[in-house]
Amino acid sequence: MHIGYLGIVILMVLSPFPPEVFMPLAGFMAAEGELNVVYVVLSGVAGFLLSILPWYFAGKILGETGLKKFQQKHPRWLALPTRNLEKANRWFYRHRGRAVLFSLLVPGIRNLISVPAGMSGMQLTSFLLYTTLGSTIWLSILTLAGYFLGSRYYLVEEHFGRASNVIIAVLGIAIVIWIMTQVIRSKGKYR
Repeated sequence: MHIGYLGIVILMVLSPFPPEVFMPLAGFMAAEGELNVVYVVLSGVAGFLLSILPWYFAGKILGETGLKKFQQKHPRWLALPTRNLEKANRWFYRHRGRAVLFSLLVPGIRNLISVPAGMSGMQLTSFLLYTTLGSTIWLSILTLAGYFLGSRYYLVEEHFGRASNVIIAVLGIAIVIWIMTQVIRSKGKYR
């Protein structure tokens, strides 16, 4: 099987599978001499950028109000509940570049971060810079893991899947703690 560089771009844009599944395979193919490891990463980054830019522009063009209307008409297209759009926009506005950079490490969030980036008015060049940096780091790790693990590249998805679950759990706990502190603070204001 030879997916090639264009195949990597297409998989990044259209595949329902996360890059944790196929980037290690591409790294293994590079180790076997079928692909160049640098071009594998560059193809992955190019495909990732192509996959998230429509969401960035949707956020930028439609804004919060337009996205709420879109979400009400097409709830399956935007996996962010309407009531959370405003909160996501405020959170993103506070963290901006860091939000883009670190969200790329969390499955399920890495594509969605583009929407609040566009809504908040983040400059396209800044968005692309942070996204390129974060995705290059992440995709390099996946590709090199497949490269060095050789024919055992499937272990990458297994271990990164566990790591992703830990990251999601830690973020979930942090959000619960933050909500609890906000509730406690707001109750203290009204006493």
